[in-house]
Amino acid sequence: MKRILMLLMLLVSLATANAKCDWSSLKLQQWNERNYYKWYVSGKVLDDTCVDYMFMVYDFQTKKVDTVESFRGICEVQFNKKGKYKMYLKVWDKCKKCDTALYREVNIIYFPKCNYTYNLKSTNGKCLDSMVGEMSLGPWIKGDTCWQWYSYIWNGPMLDSLDKKTFQTMSEYDLWMYYDFNDSDLVHYDGPTNSARLIKYKFPHKGNYLVATQWYNKCLDQDTFFFTRISYDCTTSGIKTVTKGEPKVIGMFDMMGRPVNYARENEITIYLYSDGTTRKVFK
Repeated sequence: MKRILMLLMLLVSLATANAKCDWSSLKLQQWNERNYYKWYVSGKVLDDTCVDYMFMVYDFQTKKVDTVESFRGICEVQFNKKGKYKMYLKVWDKCKKCDTALYREVNIIYFPKCNYTYNLKSTNGKCLDSMVGEMSLGPWIKGDTCWQWYSYIWNGPMLDSLDKKTFQTMSEYDLWMYYDFNDSDLVHYDGPTNSARLIKYKFPHKGNYLVATQWYNKCLDQDTFFFTRISYDCTTSGIKTVTKGEPKVIGMFDMMGRPVNYARENEITIYLYSDGTTRKVFK
């Protein structure tokens, strides 16, 4: 009986502590390109200097938990092994002595044959003012009902504030700050049917347009995104086809910033790519 009373008192105490904190504004967004994942935490409550947070990854295969670094609310991890993982976000208020946790489960599968090709065309004989693009079928095979396809285009004041060179060369991490991943900057959306693979869009004005193509396996709840950047400035050069290329690894470092020659088991390795981006890989 004493144990039951003590447990009830503990539960009441925890409920009272958490009642002092309002976590309703917290939001954890997830984005991924194949096995490279990015999480972004936001919310008014984070403006409080008493509030802090920490990202952790749990590996269901090894039963191990690893703390992952973040910067300005963004956490990046690349998983190099197929399997199941869970991303935890722990948030706490050190002044009010209360906390909460958010999590996302990740099932890593491979996405072969996913690519996106597009052409720029002219509808007025003067400028390349429209785009026609096509997504590949990806891993889909005849009779498979699990796969879905989605296409998106974003354009807004923040993206248009960037000059063409900056928009085309900035890292994906920095680009994240210049568009609303939700609806306010979304100018095109199609999915989940096969028709979404063909994207036809006429640029209404000069500016920077971010095109995203998504392959989604609804049975495994796993997807991948490709992002393509197009700057429309009324160029009259010939029409060309562009296919997304992959940057090359030019350096490897541990979490202390020290160069390493190979990725170690159960440790995070930071990969530096030729386009200036970095990725944290948990092996």
